[in-house]
Amino acid sequence: MNRVCKIQIAMLACGLALVGWACSSAISDKSPKRFSVAGQAEKLPDVWKSLTTGKEYFVRTDKTHLYAQWVNLPPEAAQHGAYIHSACKLEGAKYTGNSDIYMPCVVGEGKNAKIANTCHLNLKIEIDSVSKDRITGRAQTLKKFDCGGCKVIEAGWGDFEWVPAK
Repeated sequence: MNRVCKIQIAMLACGLALVGWACSSAISDKSPKRFSVAGQAEKLPDVWKSLTTGKEYFVRTDKTHLYAQWVNLPPEAAQHGAYIHSACKLEGAKYTGNSDIYMPCVVGEGKNAKIANTCHLNLKIEIDSVSKDRITGRAQTLKKFDCGGCKVIEAGWGDFEWVPAK
């Protein structure tokens, strides 16, 4: 097994441990049921792929919470400790919460690309639909960002759609 695979497996294990810890106070049995926003119990896949970004997320739900952890990190991002952890609470008909993000900030393109900084961000996320074959919502996006100072200059909102990863 190469070094990159070992790093990815270690990061996945850490992410799964974090998700398990975060969910443990709300889950009382060993095999929790998962719930849709409508409150109907359903068996959901564990890993979901964003049709918007191609990122894959390990997703856990219970009656009142949804947690997502980015799992298919690019090797260079994994080497810099990158992550996206999202935690949402069911409020009315949707899950609302935040995505805790730690990412290398790359400037330039192609051969001139270099990591200028590693930034920690906290952006809002809303999930309005959860079913066994689709998760949809919207999340804050960066329109203008100061990579050197890790400061959001302008944010917006972007819709997303996740489907079960194959």
